[in-house]
Amino acid sequence: MEPVMNTPLYISAIRFPAASNAATTAWRDFYMLHKLVYSAFATKEDATAARPLFRFDLEGEYGYLYVQSTQEPNWARIPEPIRAHLIGPLQYEIPAADRLRFRLLARPSWHVPRGRAVNGKQKRYALKTEKEQMEWLLRKGEEHGFSVESCILTERVWHDTKENEQHKGGPKPLIGIQYDGILAVTDREKLHQAIQTGIGPQKAYGFGLLSVAPL
Repeated sequence: MEPVMNTPLYISAIRFPAASNAATTAWRDFYMLHKLVYSAFATKEDATAARPLFRFDLEGEYGYLYVQSTQEPNWARIPEPIRAHLIGPLQYEIPAADRLRFRLLARPSWHVPRGRAVNGKQKRYALKTEKEQMEWLLRKGEEHGFSVESCILTERVWHDTKENEQHKGGPKPLIGIQYDGILAVTDREKLHQAIQTGIGPQKAYGFGLLSVAPL
């Protein structure tokens, strides 16, 4: 198996005007984004092998769908009006600095241990307080080769349209947490692994992409 630090990563971005219907939908409907991202790979098996991670950010006048994968995506399969706003794919080089800015959109949670599963299912529970959510990130940092120097937590509301859970006539709103801050690298190999494979649950729904940049 190729070493993690030598595995190529590809990054793409699709830009939308922040006030457009496309950006409004992308901000809330992560299942729609899932279908768009996975359409860049020939088969579901190819997509799984490419380990795509994605996140939609609003930045000033524009929204950006960022997509990272270990295999180069083929964006020719997406509609032309969307493809016209595509940037990349470009090969992504992880910064070598010991301190980095980071962003992570995640669903901090805990799940029932296997031995206590109900009807064979391991139920997952969201962590609801900021203290619990921050402690979750600190534990993930210890596991994935970094410590958190500073961090701001912001709630992101999204809707699970695949499950179509009805909530006053529409899909149930769910909460994600966006972490923005500064991290210090404690184990570069583990950090690169985390960047490549993501952090936390529901990576196929736009969670877990750890983006880093120089200070």
